[in-house]
Amino acid sequence: MGQPRKYLTLIFLLSSALNPVITLAQADRFDAGVAANERGHYATALRAWLPMAEEGVAEAQNNVGHMYEKGLGVAQNYSMAMQWYRRAAEQDLSEAKLNIGLLYYYGYGVATNHREAVSWFRAAAESELPEAEYMLGLAYEQGTGIDLDYREARRLFLKSARANYAPSQMMFAFMLQAGEGIDSDPFRAYVWGKIAELNGSEEAIDVTSISTVLLEDEEVIEADNIVRECLEKGLDNCP
Repeated sequence: MGQPRKYLTLIFLLSSALNPVITLAQADRFDAGVAANERGHYATALRAWLPMAEEGVAEAQNNVGHMYEKGLGVAQNYSMAMQWYRRAAEQDLSEAKLNIGLLYYYGYGVATNHREAVSWFRAAAESELPEAEYMLGLAYEQGTGIDLDYREARRLFLKSARANYAPSQMMFAFMLQAGEGIDSDPFRAYVWGKIAELNGSEEAIDVTSISTVLLEDEEVIEADNIVRECLEKGLDNCP
C-alpha cells in the first residue's frame, strides 16, 4: 500500500473555536464568513474575516491565510498566506503553526525545507493537535526532516488516532500491518483499520482486507467485537 494522501491545510470554520475574549459582534461576523464560505461565496467570506484579521483575531488571520493559499475569493498568493499564518502563529495558534509547517513541507511558495517543517509540526503538536501529531508522525515514519523512528511514529499516530483522527488511525493500522519496527500484528491492524474505515478513510480498506485474509474467521469476529466496544466506550482504551 502506498503512502497516505498529503494532509491539506486547516481552516477554522466554527465560532466555538474562537478565543473567548472575542466580542459577540466579532463572533457573529466570523460565523457570517463561515456561512459564506460553505456556500462557496469566498469573496464574501474574506470580506467578513479580513477586518477581524487586521484587528488581531488569530483564527481570522489563519482563515485569511488559507484563502490566500488556496486562491479563494482572492488571487492565490503564498507569500501573503505565510504572512497571515505567521501573525496567527505569533499569537500561539496551533493550527497556524501547522499550516506554516505544511507550506515548508510541500514547498508551497517557499523552498521545500523538511527540517523547518518538522519544527513547526512539533510546535503545533505541543497543544495535542491531532493533525499536527499526524504530520509529525509521518515525518518520523518516513525519516523526512528528522531521523527515522518507527516507535515515535507509532506513538504519535496512536495518540492522534485515539483523538478520532482518521488519517492517524489508518497510518497506525498500516504500520501494524506492515510490521514497521515491530512484528506484524494483523489483528490490531484490522481493529484500527476498521475504525479508520468507518471514520471515512478509503485507504484503510486495503489494511482491513489484507488482515481479513491473514486472520481466522473467529479472529475477525473477535476483532469486530472489539471495534464495536471501542466505538461505544471511546478510543482511549482501544488496543
